[in-house]
Amino acid sequence: MMGYKGRVFAVGVVIMFNILRYYYYHQYMGLKFEPNFFILTVIFLTVAFIGGKQYDLAKFYAERDPLTNTYNRRVVEKVFNKKVSSCKNKKQKLAIVLIDLNNFKEINDEFGHKTGDELLRFVADILKKNAKKNDVIVRWGGDEFVHIIPNIKPDFKLDYIHTLNNELTLNEIPSMGASIGIAIFPDEGEDFETLIQQADMAMYEMKSHFSHDRVPVAPKI
Repeated sequence: MMGYKGRVFAVGVVIMFNILRYYYYHQYMGLKFEPNFFILTVIFLTVAFIGGKQYDLAKFYAERDPLTNTYNRRVVEKVFNKKVSSCKNKKQKLAIVLIDLNNFKEINDEFGHKTGDELLRFVADILKKNAKKNDVIVRWGGDEFVHIIPNIKPDFKLDYIHTLNNELTLNEIPSMGASIGIAIFPDEGEDFETLIQQADMAMYEMKSHFSHDRVPVAPKI
């Protein structure tokens, strides 16, 4: 969801400016109050709102992956630090989930980049559909996603892996599946770099058990 800080700040500055303008010209200087004061105020507010909206749009797209509309990796550590701070205060645990799509390269090569792009969007939509309100989904690069999940339950790891691969199977992506690595804050690390490394090792261990000899089948998406 696009933020609104730019619009709030711009409109707030204009309102403050017009309050000062009113007191300076009509109270301090004693000039006669004219109705065009409101016309100018509306014009200033409109320009401020449009300018603030452009700032909000630019910030939104700078933080987003244009293909999947998930966050991009430029903002992941900033988001992680905010979520960790909240979890520390509430004495909760947080999961870093690294997801790599199996056989994606083969499907991409066999059926073309358009099919590959549609598949990435489809998987991103599955992740977003299953995400909770405070979760953050990031396209880490290529066919990899990172899912940051605060306030996890004790049996989180097995449940997550089972649920995601079930979703991929139910949606008839037979040669796909996902290799998933999960690291838990603070049990396996307290900073993002350590946790993503732990998740990466777990993901590759799972990937090593996946059969790469499966024949790619066109995904029904």
